[in-house]
Amino acid sequence: MKFKQTPKDKTWTDESGTEIPYNRTTPAERLREKYAFALLSEAETINQRATAFKAKITELVQEVIDAAREENAVKLEGKGNYTWYNFNRTIKIEVNVNEQISFDELTIESAKEKLMELIRQSITGDDFIITLVEDAFQTSRGKLDPKKILGLRRHTERIRNAKLKAEWSDIMTLIDKSISRPSSKTYFKVWKKNEEGKYEGVELNFSAL
Repeated sequence: MKFKQTPKDKTWTDESGTEIPYNRTTPAERLREKYAFALLSEAETINQRATAFKAKITELVQEVIDAAREENAVKLEGKGNYTWYNFNRTIKIEVNVNEQISFDELTIESAKEKLMELIRQSITGDDFIITLVEDAFQTSRGKLDPKKILGLRRHTERIRNAKLKAEWSDIMTLIDKSISRPSSKTYFKVWKKNEEGKYEGVELNFSAL
């Protein structure tokens, strides 16, 4: 596929495959042709450098984590969210793993139905559960909020009624079974401290510039 046509070409080919004599093209068309290729070339160069930088920062961050494991005799088997600094803390490096969570619709609907049935029962002294469940299953743009759903699990120990607590725990297990984690993305952020002692991000995202 040809991305650049120049004045040296006697004819230029358009998107339909039609050949147009060069002297019939307009100055604006020639300028667009020239600049489009120039921008494409530079964008590809930047993309290659960004890809190389991501590979480099991934490798160096892993070295730092491995060194911390060895020095502190720990495994560091968390989700991969770490923050570390240089010696005088003028530079901060952040590593954040964004894990995508989705639910099996049939299973999560079953869990919701069981929860709603549970809170319709007598729950004297545990009325706060009604608000928790109703709020957790509110949707935004037709989607459930995984944080709110998974947040229900941490309230198990707050329930005083033994029978209710046991049923609640069983439903939390059902929610766990509905979870799938199809993918995760790792994001890196580099910060430097300004004259006021505050960290400023070195922005690598065009949309934020």
